[in-house]
Amino acid sequence: MALNWFTELPSGVVTNFSMLEALFNQHFVVAKKFRKTSIHLMACRQGEQESLGEYIKRFNTESFENPNLEDFVAFAALMSGLKPNKFKFDILNAEFSSFSEAIARAKKHISIVDIVNPGGG
Repeated sequence: MALNWFTELPSGVVTNFSMLEALFNQHFVVAKKFRKTSIHLMACRQGEQESLGEYIKRFNTESFENPNLEDFVAFAALMSGLKPNKFKFDILNAEFSSFSEAIARAKKHISIVDIVNPGGG
């Protein structure tokens, strides 16, 4: 793709390496994958019809894209994104505030919901 782009440049446009670098960056910046930050995670919200299990799975996927994510930030983002429900109330009243404990509690809650209401979310 880069070679095709380069060969289609009008002749004489590139006069030095700095010019080539600038043109390349300008053309291919759209393809650059930006590293996600905790700000992206704070925007992760549970959808109105989204089950807790679906949200936790999506949230975990987002959190793995931030290798320097601190536990307390992940916990705050998770809690902020949860819709108001019994699970969120239980977590807020619990004696812990870590992401790993909240995920463990979510998995337990999801299992109980699946037992009580199979296929119902």
